[in-house]
Amino acid sequence: MQPSATRRVQIAVPAREPAFVSGRQTAARILIVSGDPDLRAVLTRVLQQAGYLVDAAAHSGHALLLCRMESFDGLVAELCGPDISGPALADQVRRHCPEIATVYLGNPGTPEGVENLLVRPFTRDDLLDRLEAALVRERVPAR
Repeated sequence: MQPSATRRVQIAVPAREPAFVSGRQTAARILIVSGDPDLRAVLTRVLQQAGYLVDAAAHSGHALLLCRMESFDGLVAELCGPDISGPALADQVRRHCPEIATVYLGNPGTPEGVENLLVRPFTRDDLLDRLEAALVRERVPAR
């Protein structure tokens, strides 16, 4: 039997320009809500590397507490969260952050029709593109 070897490879990912909210010179502030600690950690790292300011919460109670203390530009939440659905959470968050852009994370087989839904598996670029589109759409005044 031959010994096995593990090789770790790091791939450089080009940094994107920080996502700015129109009218402000600061990066957009994003709130991540997921009961999965690994998913929260990965999403936080990806969004921070892309230039966002990120806070993460394990459940809706913590998320709503954060919304009372900070103003958020974007919400990334599980479509079916641990204690409340993503759209229901977004409705509660909008009481504190009325113009918050939302992106929902769903599992394969999730019914179509939910706006800004990312179905697993998704890539880093899928997440960033969907979030940036949601932020832009939320900031564009209706004509």
